[in-house]
Amino acid sequence: MRDTSAFSVTKALKTATGFLPQAWAGGWLSLLVILALVIGGPMAAIAFTTPLAGLALVVLLVIAKLMTQGGLYRVALFGKSACEEGLGLGGLQFGPPEWRLFVASLVVTAFFALMAATLFIVFAIALSFSGLTHGYDTTMQAVQALIARHDGIDYLFIAYIIGSFLFLVFVGLKFALLAAANIAERRLVTLNALGLTSGHVGRICLGLLVILLPFGLICGLVSQGLGHAGQARLVVHAALMSLYIFLFLPLTVGFLAASYRQIVTIRSK
Repeated sequence: MRDTSAFSVTKALKTATGFLPQAWAGGWLSLLVILALVIGGPMAAIAFTTPLAGLALVVLLVIAKLMTQGGLYRVALFGKSACEEGLGLGGLQFGPPEWRLFVASLVVTAFFALMAATLFIVFAIALSFSGLTHGYDTTMQAVQALIARHDGIDYLFIAYIIGSFLFLVFVGLKFALLAAANIAERRLVTLNALGLTSGHVGRICLGLLVILLPFGLICGLVSQGLGHAGQARLVVHAALMSLYIFLFLPLTVGFLAASYRQIVTIRSK
């Protein structure tokens, strides 16, 4: 007999697909704003050629990202009640949920950076004690050399690099439901989001791969076909960003929101 209490990737993906019309209806304006910033922002920053222009672009992108996330997750998690949760016109709003997303992102980014720095420091110390850094000006030069040489003890350090990378990816997936939790629970969720995905990381990873791998393949194929064509690259860049923002981003939000609801329901039984 089939276990209906298990987390279903297929069900979450179907929900994500059905979420697309709702995402476009509820977040169309925020999606247009972030698309305009992604496409036109860099060109404007280059045109003004000042540090302030670059800083302003970064700030605007962060605000637009938070509004888009907040709007799409409200629609995905609350449906017709999204307006009661603070959904603005076309997904443009900046209220307590957006502030929670911002603070949670800062905390998790700091936590992630601390782990990455710790892994790098351990690696650098071990590499230095092994004597493999002798004759090189920087640690990165020594790393490039051992990867190119890949002989003897080099394999141990290469394994450490691969293992560290996979560990950081795993930790990143553990935080996949961070935004959904902050919107759904109406409170600040930071490091306690780690427990939400316990036992489900593999399935969430599979679902994200199903959604995002096609976009990666499209980008790779298009980049190879274009070569170094200048004007054409700008047009294709705009097309790819439009595809990601209006299709793959809502699909990702829909999948993660559906995954969050499934996991919370399973744990409440």
